Amino acid sequence: MTAMEKTSVIVEGGGMRGMYAAGILDCFIQQNLYWNNTYGVSAGACHALSYISRQFDRARRVNVNHVKKATYSGLLCLLRHGTYFGFDYIFRTIPANDRVDWHTFFQNQNENRKFYVVATQAATGQAHYINPTTPEDALLWLEASSSLPVIGKAVSIGGQDWFDGGISDSIPVLQAEKDGHSRHIVILTQPTGYKKKPISKTTERALKMMYRNYPALVETNLQRWQKYNETLDYIQKLEGEGKALVFRPAPEVIIGRLSKNQTTLQALYEAGYRDACHRLQEVMDFAPRD
Repeated sequence: MTAMEKTSVIVEGGGMRGMYAAGILDCFIQQNLYWNNTYGVSAGACHALSYISRQFDRARRVNVNHVKKATYSGLLCLLRHGTYFGFDYIFRTIPANDRVDWHTFFQNQNENRKFYVVATQAATGQAHYINPTTPEDALLWLEASSSLPVIGKAVSIGGQDWFDGGISDSIPVLQAEKDGHSRHIVILTQPTGYKKKPISKTTERALKMMYRNYPALVETNLQRWQKYNETLDYIQKLEGEGKALVFRPAPEVIIGRLSKNQTTLQALYEAGYRDACHRLQEVMDFAPRD
């Protein structure tokens, strides 16, 4: 890699499947592996927060240790707050008790290394890439990036409604290229060969009913599967050209997006940590540390 080349870290979402990414990022923290921009989507952005703040094991703790609680996720949250995930608990209560090292988080960013959260603007259905500048903004944008339609609700920021970043750009490799990165470390949460399917007719009807005031958002949801699969194909092309190093979980450790099983969540985290540690030399040969 030449001195002028920039390397991005791209962290896909996927709800609780993101524990795989948490394990990989913890291995990177231990080895002090940081490059240029990090792009996080939904749960991937949440785990990347602890990566940028250099807090080993925090991403695991704040998920595995809390997932069984009724205030974290589940039917009670949906009935009380209109969201499956208890965002007030996740983005306010937990950070108040298991604190983010905000000083390190911001010190670990500079002109050549920034952290971007991906969120979808409801009015346009378009992806926005936000580099938060305060702790409050960071947590609010993480909430927006994680808010799924139907089982979640919009997050209002700046007079606009926002939803999950994965709707509009699940794996923002094209944005990373636009920002000047020629190499990419991509952390996926689905196994090799996975292809997203179109949404069901039932979900389509729910989207059109619930978000009739946001037709662009509905259309982006309907087209998501196609864009996602095209992005996977492009990443595979970059991988073949030696421009992307990709982590994918093995099929046997895959869990559901909404899983609350602490044992399988821990196993997925450990699989990610193990995969990254086993590939450390490959990672460092691909993109020497900053």
